Amino acid sequence: MKAEGIAVALVHWPVLDRSGQTTATAVTPMDVHDFARSCAFFGLGPVYIVHPSEGMHAMVSEMLDYWIHGPGARRNPSRGEALGQVHLARDLDALRREHGYQLWYTSAHPPVEAPVRPSELARMAGRHLVAFGTGHGLDASSLPEPNGWLSPIEGGGKVRHLSVRAALAIYLDRLAGRDASSLEA
Repeated sequence: MKAEGIAVALVHWPVLDRSGQTTATAVTPMDVHDFARSCAFFGLGPVYIVHPSEGMHAMVSEMLDYWIHGPGARRNPSRGEALGQVHLARDLDALRREHGYQLWYTSAHPPVEAPVRPSELARMAGRHLVAFGTGHGLDASSLPEPNGWLSPIEGGGKVRHLSVRAALAIYLDRLAGRDASSLEA
């Protein structure tokens, strides 16, 4: 997998609530830790936490400081190393402009007929930012136009909504070239 040039964003605004309305969701420390650790495991980064609220930025900054520079760094240096790649952002458009990212969105129901397989993205030139939505998914109508959508994760069960941490891990494995279509049953 070509890890250089692929970053991920955990988007908390604009996302959808269960009734389909635009909302912002709260940042949870577990999501921040797990996104950082999963990306470090696969050699990807940086990891962006996207939220417009100063309060959420302050909470995440305090948590990062604890694990990168404070007592947590002495207790668990590898956790601080993984969290060192976490950055805060107010919106995806600013990230795209500042870093020249091509934007790729994820969804259980992408609004396009031919989404891109994650393993294909890993072979594309340029800098890429893969966005994961919290709540009930990204509010695409309120986000910048993406370069494309990644193919959804297909499951055989009754539940259609994975946790964002589980979705990230599956997509990262697929970015490494192990798409579900290539696996034997």
